[in-house]
Amino acid sequence: MAFLHCDSIGCGWSQDDFWSPDGYNPFRQDIIDWLKACLFKDIIELDGEEGHQRFTGTEFVAREIEKMAKSIRHMNIKTDDDWNKMKSEWACPRCGQKNWDID
Repeated sequence: MAFLHCDSIGCGWSQDDFWSPDGYNPFRQDIIDWLKACLFKDIIELDGEEGHQRFTGTEFVAREIEKMAKSIRHMNIKTDDDWNKMKSEWACPRCGQKNWDID
């Protein structure tokens, strides 16, 4: 699992961690189980960047699935193998630089 992001000043482009069929991916069983459990909660309360928020379980799960869909749609390089094949040639889709950092 590796979080790829552009390290150029002011760019801020990043993507989800690399995926693997048997490791991390948006449909890993523990993630699915957590979403199913949240679906049946009356209220979910969160403290975050936008302050204190309250959601019904269904609204919370819908928002999480929307975030997952956005992540899947914008995943440029899906696996570690993909990255190793193209890292010397691939430029940042936002700023065009090749100033990569992986955490």
